[in-house]
Amino acid sequence: MTAKPGVLRWLAYAFGARLPVVYGDWVLHDLTARTWFLRQLARTAVQCVPAALLALLPGPGWLRVALPCFVLFSALFMSAIFSPMIREKRLYQHGFLPEIVLGRQEE
Repeated sequence: MTAKPGVLRWLAYAFGARLPVVYGDWVLHDLTARTWFLRQLARTAVQCVPAALLALLPGPGWLRVALPCFVLFSALFMSAIFSPMIREKRLYQHGFLPEIVLGRQEE
């Protein structure tokens, strides 16, 4: 049975922290499972939660809704575009060689 990080460790991981070696199997599954792309988008959405504070700024209601939505949608868009690179960086960060783990051959 693989060790799974708790909520605080997962939050740190979502924001880019390196997890201890004991979670290596979980990280490998997280980044290589069939749902890795959706997991990447979920981590990005969690990173955007502080942007909800923009809704507390004074101003018209439509603007207080539009600003956090803009942050969320633009972050998700950028995350989707750069997800393969983010995935490789996270694999490397946790001690895995993306070329071997993902089964790619250099051209």
